[in-house]
Amino acid sequence: MSQPLNSEATYFFRQGQQLSKAKAYAAAIAQFDKALENQPDWYAGWYERGKALYDLGDYQAAIVSFKEVILLRSDYAPAWNNQGMALAKLDRHNEAVASYDRAIELDPRNYKAWYNRGNAMMKLNSSQEALHSYEETLKLKPDYARAWYNRGIVLTYLRQYDTAIVSYDKALEVRPHFSDAHYNQGNLFSRLGHFQDALNSYDRVLQIKSNVPGVWVSQAHVLHKLGFHEQALQSYDTALQLNPAAHEAWYNRGNTLEALWRYEDAIESYHRALQLKPDFPEALYNQGCALQRLGDSAQAVEYYDRAVACKPDFYEAWSGRGMALRKLGRYEDAIESFDRALAINPNCDECWYRRGRALDHIGQSQAAVASYDKALSLNPFDKAWYSRGVALSRLEQHEAAIVSYDNALALTPDFPNAQSGRNLSLKYLKQSQLSDSI
Repeated sequence: MSQPLNSEATYFFRQGQQLSKAKAYAAAIAQFDKALENQPDWYAGWYERGKALYDLGDYQAAIVSFKEVILLRSDYAPAWNNQGMALAKLDRHNEAVASYDRAIELDPRNYKAWYNRGNAMMKLNSSQEALHSYEETLKLKPDYARAWYNRGIVLTYLRQYDTAIVSYDKALEVRPHFSDAHYNQGNLFSRLGHFQDALNSYDRVLQIKSNVPGVWVSQAHVLHKLGFHEQALQSYDTALQLNPAAHEAWYNRGNTLEALWRYEDAIESYHRALQLKPDFPEALYNQGCALQRLGDSAQAVEYYDRAVACKPDFYEAWSGRGMALRKLGRYEDAIESFDRALAINPNCDECWYRRGRALDHIGQSQAAVASYDKALSLNPFDKAWYSRGVALSRLEQHEAAIVSYDNALALTPDFPNAQSGRNLSLKYLKQSQLSDSI
């Protein structure tokens, strides 16, 4: 930057630079102001003043300073770049892109302007433009770890997961202890079902930063998926020691406790989640399921009611509610609940099956058979064939009942109730045939 003729301005300018290096930005700005009082047309003074204001967090005032630089010297690329950065801090991303474009036009090798442009394009959800900007950055500076990292983020948005993993690898080649890159790579491995690779990534993060609760939660989630429930529980507990207000961690901890058949503990964990977030439909639903497994169907219904109040299209909660109501002998209410579930998801085979069971209880065997038929058209599972056989037996359609029992036994040969039902239907069929012959 050119020096002014005014020696007093030079003195204040250098004082401001030293103060900026010491991060005493307010004091630095005061010195730059004195320099500019002596030399108002000195673009370097305005530029350094803008940088100090930016570092102080006064972005609007920084923009004013950078505009002064541009008025005095419109071909000064750093001023355009820094003006773009200040605009971006104020979420004025379209204006920021225009500023970066001008900086690049003046200095096509300005990798920082390309990188900043990529960041602004990400904020504008222009993923392809962001990717182009990061790739231009990396042509100019191949060892820019942060650009490789952000490129990985954009590629993830574009669902190019394998290429994103490679991008994170590149970032980690430059910065092996880049914990955020390890973490994002772990999340991608988890999404792709590469669970051991995901665990390796999370372990690397935790070797660098062991006090990040989200990483412990992600590790626990993968351990749960792999069936390592005790280890998952330990990871959730560590996460919650670091952040007891993490309602999602309490909820997922409850899921793991259920997998360990520790329903009372799971209920307590869901309770903690709901204390933090009372309108958490998934936690309300799971609380209902856990209570139902413990035989408390009445309280389970209360939680299902709260779940569907929060999320009316939550068909699983409507179905769970129907199951609890059936256990309570409220069969008509149960059928209504299953109907609500099926209005949302008509392809829920379990809902059709459970609806059939409720219809059977109130003697509507023909309607029950129709419900079982619907379940079987979606998923020919053994319980539905068996229950269909029972309903047909009640309708004295023993030949058809035997076919249903046979289908159940073909799927599950060790199914005593189906074998007993078949034997009984066969007995009634023979008696009927004998009566007809007399």
